Amino acid sequence: MKKYEWLLFDNDNTLMNFHSASYSAFRGSMREMGLSDEEIDYKEYNKHNHIVWSEFENGDIDASTLRPKRFQLFFDAIGHTKADPLAANAAYLNHLILHPDMMDHAYDLLNSVKPHYKLGLITNGLKEVQRPRLRAAKIYDYFDAIVVSDEIGHAKPQKGYFDHVVSEMGPTDLSKAIVIGDSLNSDIRGAINYGLDCVWLNPDQKLSGELNPTFEVQSVKEIIGLFK
Repeated sequence: MKKYEWLLFDNDNTLMNFHSASYSAFRGSMREMGLSDEEIDYKEYNKHNHIVWSEFENGDIDASTLRPKRFQLFFDAIGHTKADPLAANAAYLNHLILHPDMMDHAYDLLNSVKPHYKLGLITNGLKEVQRPRLRAAKIYDYFDAIVVSDEIGHAKPQKGYFDHVVSEMGPTDLSKAIVIGDSLNSDIRGAINYGLDCVWLNPDQKLSGELNPTFEVQSVKEIIGLFK
């Protein structure tokens, strides 16, 4: 394998376990909002959340629209018409910071590669939570560059996002940079469209369609083996 200089890590469900953190944060925040146990339906919320995030990644909406829209759709679906979607979003984000859950072997991965590579953190996240979550998980200082979509007005897989990433890296041979992430659309499509190599973390063994990632692994532990 060729020698890389920069490893550009996605965060959610690549390094930090967003699935478990989001579930806990959603339940805690909805109780705070006064919903009953019967109304706290994470699967229903997550369905709408995925739709809204896809709109954001495609550039159809901005982050200020995303924040309330996902909760408004959820409240409409369960018939809870009195809840304030912006307040719900704020409560959810506050709870999310309290759950800095990590993927299995993620600390091992970072400790393994940090002495040998420059590390970037490239995340489609909201500015209220992404940097605090990294600090809560005690991984903030591993990274030489951190790019949060909500801070720059572009999201993966958009070209503008990767333009910003490259500007943060400084003069770099892009053939020596590789994107590592779990999202086929935001991480893998974004990397391929920009001409970057990529590692697709694919634990569910999904099909990649027309996309051909440089490497494909099923666990974080396998990534360690790629960069020894």
